[in-house]
Amino acid sequence: MPPLSEADTCRKLVVPKLKAAGWDDEPHSIAEQRTITDGRIVPVGKGFVRRRLQTETAAELDALLPAVLDRAFKGEL
Repeated sequence: MPPLSEADTCRKLVVPKLKAAGWDDEPHSIAEQRTITDGRIVPVGKGFVRRRLQTETAAELDALLPAVLDRAFKGEL
């Protein structure tokens, strides 16, 4: 049997225990996957779009810059 993914582990092992403890009844509910963001949530029509903070994106790009420049100077890009 292949190893369980995080979602499979939750579905097969964790959720049944939570339900047995009464966590599927009001006022409690179980949602298998929830996305958490520290960015902005922008309304779009009847839904929404999660936007990351610009500072987070800038920090990621700054971290990648040395590797990109190294590859560019080696002619790999």
